[in-house]
Amino acid sequence: MATFKLKFRPSTAEGKPGTMYFQVTHRRSTRTVYTDYRVMPKEWDGRTSFIRITGTPERRAELQLIASKLRWDCKQITSLITEKELAMLEYTADDIVSALRLLPPCQTWFSFIHGMVAKKLHIGRLGTAKTYRDALMSFSRFRNGEDLTIDALDAETMNLYEAWLKGRGVKRNSSSCYLRTLRTLYRKAVEAGLTTDKNIFRHVFTGFAKTAKRAIPLGSLRAIRQIHLPESSAIAFARDMFMLIVYLQGISFVDLAYLKKDDIRNGQLHYSRKKTGQELTVGWEPAMQDIVDSYAHLTKDSPYLLPIITKTDGTERRQYERMEHKVNHYLKKIGTMVGLQAPLTTYTGRHTWASTMRDMGTSLSVISKWLGHESLKTTQIYLSSIDMEGVVKANRKMIGKILRE
Repeated sequence: MATFKLKFRPSTAEGKPGTMYFQVTHRRSTRTVYTDYRVMPKEWDGRTSFIRITGTPERRAELQLIASKLRWDCKQITSLITEKELAMLEYTADDIVSALRLLPPCQTWFSFIHGMVAKKLHIGRLGTAKTYRDALMSFSRFRNGEDLTIDALDAETMNLYEAWLKGRGVKRNSSSCYLRTLRTLYRKAVEAGLTTDKNIFRHVFTGFAKTAKRAIPLGSLRAIRQIHLPESSAIAFARDMFMLIVYLQGISFVDLAYLKKDDIRNGQLHYSRKKTGQELTVGWEPAMQDIVDSYAHLTKDSPYLLPIITKTDGTERRQYERMEHKVNHYLKKIGTMVGLQAPLTTYTGRHTWASTMRDMGTSLSVISKWLGHESLKTTQIYLSSIDMEGVVKANRKMIGKILRE
């Protein structure tokens, strides 16, 4: 049976880092596989034939990552040798080395998530990309920016991360969202063969805690619409975007931002959800057009319906994110002005549309499907059977109730 050892070769130049390499031996034949990892002589423990974690906090973090990658490499070599032995076929040290060189390099957790973010952005799944990126940023802060291999992730790390979130005052549902996102990414890494499933999320909360209702009553909607605000001001714009979200059947802010003028055809608005790709159609009402017309001078030379994305230069995502942050800032002020207890946000508009339609007798299943809470395939099948005319009439009736003095 083949064996291997991790070895260290000091640099011939004084004060320079040396090289680590694997020595593979089988039937008195020895082959060498050099790694890309470099350490100083004092960072190599000859007794254990492994890295010694020492130095400044920054260097210790670097050495921890190298050590994690080396452990992954060792597991890969062990698996290759075991596979050859189980096949009960003749093999040489060269065969092991050749197979090892064909393996992809060890991928770190941060780099894997960055790759998943890039994939989602490439296919236009901006919402999912943002969710992945937010989870990565949070976990990276927990780790003080120190990356680790996917295989090094364990249940204790996730337990500590959950405790860290709680210590920073992160609400339970927000904590759960981060952990659910990381669990999704971890499962994708398992599916890609980058690690084995060690059930590392078994002790953390990934469910949904009950929260106060986000929807606001019809009377508050009327108060928000009627409140006197300075014309052409940022706060008035925030109010108008909130009302559009409600009028447009709970449209998400990212979808609102990306609406284009040519999406309105034959008295209907047609758009595709950024989050799921689901195609939706909304009856275009005069109340919607009134808001759009009030900002037409700002979108004169733009393909977009609203002045949320104003430049088509590759920064569209950043533009809508900044605008959503700004709109939410002013919505909270508006909420205080009309006497709301809970913070008013763009997401409140989504909940409010659903709640108002439910109170008007619209089926919960129809509302859920319309908001895109099911899988794309299921939603498309279901929407094909929905009475579109009935939904349009119900939404028109709701708008009429809001506009009623």
